[in-house]
Amino acid sequence: MSSVVGMETKIQPVMDSLWKRFDEFADTREPVDLSKWASYFTYDVVGTLCFSEPLGFVKQGHDVDDFISIVHDAVYWIVNLGFLPGQSFSMVNPLCLSLAKLLKFRIAEFSRSFQEFAVHRAVGRLEERNTKQTQQSRDMLDHFVSLKDPEGNPASMSAILAEIGNVLVAGADTTSVGIKAVLGPLLRDPKRYQRLQNEIDKALADEGSSSQKKTLSYAVIKDLPFLSGCIKEGSRLHPSIVYQLPRKAPKEGITFDCYYLDHTTTISMSPLAQNRCREVFGEDADEWKPERWIPGEGSSESQIKTMDKQLATVSSYSTSSI
Repeated sequence: MSSVVGMETKIQPVMDSLWKRFDEFADTREPVDLSKWASYFTYDVVGTLCFSEPLGFVKQGHDVDDFISIVHDAVYWIVNLGFLPGQSFSMVNPLCLSLAKLLKFRIAEFSRSFQEFAVHRAVGRLEERNTKQTQQSRDMLDHFVSLKDPEGNPASMSAILAEIGNVLVAGADTTSVGIKAVLGPLLRDPKRYQRLQNEIDKALADEGSSSQKKTLSYAVIKDLPFLSGCIKEGSRLHPSIVYQLPRKAPKEGITFDCYYLDHTTTISMSPLAQNRCREVFGEDADEWKPERWIPGEGSSESQIKTMDKQLATVSSYSTSSI
């Protein structure tokens, strides 16, 4: 978390560019598809954190080179093939890729497009670092190309590409889903929308009373109770990761609800089901209720601690708190 907060100043220019585009839409009274723009914003943020420059989605106002579309379609195959023996090898081996290209299946495009993009970035950075005396890190890619394997050797290109993929796919898309999960119910609830706006306006006024600040830092917004409740509640009802994340049973096995599972068992649970458990979140667990996260309004402090501990996709599978 400290590393993410340390990159906060890199995120603000992307956000400023987004507000500028929204001001333009407001002047022309053009409707804004927040679902698309949430993705444009998060992919540009991740591009900035990873490569020190945005990928161009906010500036151009569309899915540049169908990058996001390709990522979404690729993830569909990755998620489904990951549960099968051999995983994606059955689809991405040279023979199948050749057939896919011949039959115009896009899976060949998914693999080739992302690999070319990531390899170009990684090779360029490696060459840049080799020609400069300083090795000071300025973004995530610098960290990736400096990785060492367990034996202390430089990380392989496949390892570097895996890290780039984790950031671009897992980081950008899950954060985009989180933003939509929070904004969606808020926009349909004028009363709670107004309460959140009042809380943010007050915090901005308090911060800007002497310095005329126009932005709020993470150090300030993390302590806004209703904003925090809206974020937790949105991600509770609509977690960014909705499929099961498998784990291995311990060597001695484990017992769940009187059922014994031996060490060969793969264990997983649905975040959607876990986050709507009535025993943890109350009988109204299916309702969007940010107040449940505020002591004295919806729950006691002990209940909130229990909910925090059991909440999936925030405390367990944490997404970026942009």
